[in-house]
Amino acid sequence: MTSPRTRIIIAAALLLAACGDQPGAAPIAPASHPTTRLTHLRGTVDAASGTLTFDGAETASAGSANGVNAAVYGDQGVTVRIYNSAVVVSAPAAGKRTYTANVGVRNLLSYRIGDEQRTAAPPDTLGIFVFVNTAPVVSGTSSPCTACTVTVRNPSGTRNFTAPNQPYWFWPEIVGAANGGADTTRSRRTWVFEADTQVTRFNFDVLVSAAWAPPNDTRFEVDYEGDSLPDTQSEPRWRVQNTGTGSASSAAAGTLTLSTRNGQLGYYRRDSIGTTEDAYIEVRTRWNAAGTGNDQVQIGLDDGSRLIALGIFGTRVAFVNAAGAAIGTATSLTTTTSHSYQLRKYAADSAVFYVDGIRSEKLAYNSFSADPYAGTSPVAFFGEQSFSPTTITAAIDYVTYQLGAAAP
Repeated sequence: MTSPRTRIIIAAALLLAACGDQPGAAPIAPASHPTTRLTHLRGTVDAASGTLTFDGAETASAGSANGVNAAVYGDQGVTVRIYNSAVVVSAPAAGKRTYTANVGVRNLLSYRIGDEQRTAAPPDTLGIFVFVNTAPVVSGTSSPCTACTVTVRNPSGTRNFTAPNQPYWFWPEIVGAANGGADTTRSRRTWVFEADTQVTRFNFDVLVSAAWAPPNDTRFEVDYEGDSLPDTQSEPRWRVQNTGTGSASSAAAGTLTLSTRNGQLGYYRRDSIGTTEDAYIEVRTRWNAAGTGNDQVQIGLDDGSRLIALGIFGTRVAFVNAAGAAIGTATSLTTTTSHSYQLRKYAADSAVFYVDGIRSEKLAYNSFSADPYAGTSPVAFFGEQSFSPTTITAAIDYVTYQLGAAAP
């Protein structure tokens, strides 16, 4: 899943060598906030010796062309260590070799990372990302090879962290504070690189992106792009709800297409939001085959007290209640054309929706339906809802939501 938005960026200490797990080894400390430079960790693979080692590399100024901003999320000093099993180098096959290691993440901060939860987390979490900040580059060959390449073989997905379409590995975990007994990931992720057999050395840089529990962080963003299925492809995955007939989802050319009748086909996450907290969700979508009556594309937020939802109907858009019926004043619109719809929740005061950045309607918080999920609320969700035997089809380009802020 690619993403047009920058995440929480923290410099990582990485020691990935041809040796066993060493979670107790001393980390390489990154630059701390509020400095305006981030240290990158440069990985070097030596094919002749079968080793992979890391050293400090160049630094990047905050706000520079590569998008790194060391002060976006506050002034915390951070220390994260990534460790690994022995590196396995494969025998040559079809002119290629692979380099494989099982990788874990250890937190050396005094507070936990990986999620926004103040208390025990629900099943979904924002998790921990380790991403390739600079793609692998060939730095040595055994013979002239201008076409030699190195690739990341098995990322969890790709998205924009400091540049477009960077591969990453994802841990859907909360990692405890340093020396708290649970300060390392419970699982390992297998990293695989592939290179031409003529390659004798290559390099790449990595960084880490992870949410911090409040008060160390106060804004948490989740993005989905329509280039993969939300529940089966790139991590972190959404959960699916399918009560419709003949429902189908497909993703191609950056667009997710949903089709159903007589029920719901949608996706949701359970990241945490409080009644008194701000939040927003945005979707860019269009109807391909709009239904009638209350058939709708729907986006929403549920804070455990109120269900705040927006319905995009065949010819109008309006707030909706738990039954999918319009409430408040509807805005007439040609919904078969792509538009960006944004739903903003202002704590327990009110909600407002925007169409293509233009403010449309406002409704008081208490006007919305009470939480219908009895404490198991799908905090953020999007999808189709059909009330008729007519098949409805909609195209979704992207979805993004942010907890802790009512606007981008």
